[in-house]
Amino acid sequence: SLLSGGGSMPLPQATPKDWIDMVNSFQKGAMSTRLQIPMIYGIDAVHGHNNVYDATLFPHNVGLGATRQVAINSNL
Repeated sequence: SLLSGGGSMPLPQATPKDWIDMVNSFQKGAMSTRLQIPMIYGIDAVHGHNNVYDATLFPHNVGLGATRQVAINSNL
């Protein structure tokens, strides 16, 4: 298995096709062995894949909570 994380990417401003080509090359290498065991590939990208150029990112819940405006009740 292989896990991408920590800012790893095939090249700067990598497109989805660049990622597909990279993973396919890893898979081709895995399948070229005597036992031909397929590779399991994963990406550490819970809130959106920030290593794909122009990808959509989703904010963390803690960030959303920190931006919330709280009304102060002066009657307390």
